[in-house]
Amino acid sequence: MSKARAETTSASAVPVSRWERTVGYCAVVAGLAYALPHLWWGLGIMFAYPDTPESVPDVAWQRMIAFWGMGAAATLAALATTALFRPWGDFFPRWLRIGAALTAGTGLTLWGLGYGYLRFFVAVGRVEPSAEVAASFGPWNFYWYPVFFVWGVSLALAGLHLRHRPRRPAAPGTDVPQPDGPARRAPSTTEVNS
Repeated sequence: MSKARAETTSASAVPVSRWERTVGYCAVVAGLAYALPHLWWGLGIMFAYPDTPESVPDVAWQRMIAFWGMGAAATLAALATTALFRPWGDFFPRWLRIGAALTAGTGLTLWGLGYGYLRFFVAVGRVEPSAEVAASFGPWNFYWYPVFFVWGVSLALAGLHLRHRPRRPAAPGTDVPQPDGPARRAPSTTEVNS
């Protein structure tokens, strides 16, 4: 039995390619690479914090939103990414999954590229950063912004793969709707016999 056929289940009649799974899991890992440090910063472990320690919010609810809120949101986003290539994702409309992946992927990619542009223009002397911005140019930013870029590109590619994947067919002769399309009407006996 071929690998593509082994991946086909009753929940998903259209097999997912190895490349599609790879791109999807890359987006999941990048999302978790963003989420996990936020969670340990919430615990007070400041390893890999991209800014100065003085920039950590003093108010507890601000720290909760900045660290725990962003960590939880990124974890949920990483897990929701699996809806693009796992059978349980058919529960959601196809247009919603594709739209969310392309929108978030584009935004994350541009955010990741933005830091590269800023660093380039500072390096060539075209831009003079303020003292606050210059203080935030820590070595960990060379980790964080590529994470945004990789997350964005892989998320957008996973969305494009879903867009071009064939739709799951409906059962012949039934009124079972296709997951993303209108319901098929079963032919009546007069239509079959005529």
